[in-house]
Formats: sequence, structure tokens, C-alpha cells
Amino acid sequence: MSDPGTRDQIELLREELAELDEQVIAGDLDPDIADALRRKYQAQLEALDEPPAPPSDAESGPSVRGSRRVSGRTIVGAALVGIAIVAIGAFAVRSLENRSQGGIEGVAGDIVDGNEPVDLSTITNEQMEAVVAANPDVIGMRLALARRYFEAGEFDKALDHYFEILDREQNPEALANVGWMTYLSGRPDIAAGYLEAALQRNPDYLPAQWFLANVYVTLGRTDEATIFLTAIASSSDVPQEIRDGAVELLAQIEAAP
Repeated sequence: MSDPGTRDQIELLREELAELDEQVIAGDLDPDIADALRRKYQAQLEALDEPPAPPSDAESGPSVRGSRRVSGRTIVGAALVGIAIVAIGAFAVRSLENRSQGGIEGVAGDIVDGNEPVDLSTITNEQMEAVVAANPDVIGMRLALARRYFEAGEFDKALDHYFEILDREQNPEALANVGWMTYLSGRPDIAAGYLEAALQRNPDYLPAQWFLANVYVTLGRTDEATIFLTAIASSSDVPQEIRDGAVELLAQIEAAP
């Protein structure tokens, strides 16, 4: 018989699976994101020697996907995606500029183009998928691919790769982006945990600060959100779109009764 801690973990995973189905049926969670999260939870159950949960009506029936509606909460979250991607893109560009040739570009060159460094923009998603499939521990290439899917709104594919990364290391970008997608799925409480973990790994990571500020606003933790938003709004290193978004959120907090 499993110990109490394991039983509690199994019970929590099963509750999360049940909630996924309820959120899909209610229209609060995109079915593609739910599928990716469901695969992750099922894999965790199997790792605990627990049989995976049987497919539910929400998982197996095509009617849910066809009749999907979008909740007000998801609309609010989706409206922030563009600004979120600006934040990630700005940080990613800065990060790539600071990398040596042995970074992501070097990995791409070694594996794809015979030791000749190549521009990642010339590599297709299919080529990158082949690289990470053949080299599952190459975090840089997988991170770049996950970011592509994230920025394209292909969250199910992005989640698959981010979870693979998190199985290997607590990468701040992976934690932050999983947190943001979890927020968009309607679970700000769980999203906060991912984002707080990202900032524990890298307190200066701009996207995590911006994402967490939005999550805190949703959770009513406005004092904590204000700390991040004030710093973002006054930083000259932050893209203008992010500063404008922070100023707007601060104004909303101040105007709230």
C-alpha cells in the first residue's frame, strides 16, 4: 500500500484531471491546453504506479471542441498575450545577444549544419523538432522551439516542450510561460506558484514579473502587484508597450473601490 504522502499526491492529480474536464465543458479552458496538461498529469500518475484515469466524456467527445465558448476571464487574459510576447521577445533577444557561440546557435550549427553556426530563424520547426528528439537534453534548442510555439499561440505544443524542460531543470522561462498559460486557462492560483518559482530562480526576469503582476491583480493581491508594476513602469529597460500596460494596470488598481 502506498504511503499517505503518495496517496495525497495521487488524489490531488486525480482532482486536477477532473477539474480539467469541468473547465473544458464550461468553456473556461482551451481543449488543446487541457490535453497537454492531461498528458502531464497522467504521466505523473504512471510514475507513482497508479493506473492512468480513464478518458472522460470531455476528453473523448468531439462535441466539446466544436461547441467551445470563451469565458470573460479568458478574454481578459488573451488581450494581454500580445504584451506578454513583447516582454518575452525583448528578453530573449537580449539573452541571445549575450550568448557565446556555444549557446543555442552553436547547438543548431553543430547538429543541423555540420558545425557551421546558423541563424535560428532559418531553421524550421520540423528541423528543430528533429534536433530535440535526437538530443532530448539539449535545453537551449528545446527552449527556442517552445518559445516559437508559445508566441504562435500553439500552447499545447509549447506546454509539451516546457514540461520536458522542467523535468530536467527549473528553467525561469519555462516556469514563467507555463505559469502564464495556466493563468490563461483560468487557474491564477496555480499560475502564481509557477511564476513565483521563476522569480526565485531569476528575480530580475522581466516576463515573470509582468505575468505575476497580472496574476496578483486577478487574485486581488494588489499591494504585491503594485510593487512589480511600479518598477516596470519606471524602468527605461522595459519596452514601451510593457510600461504602458503597467501604467494602465496601476490606474485600474488605484481607481478600484
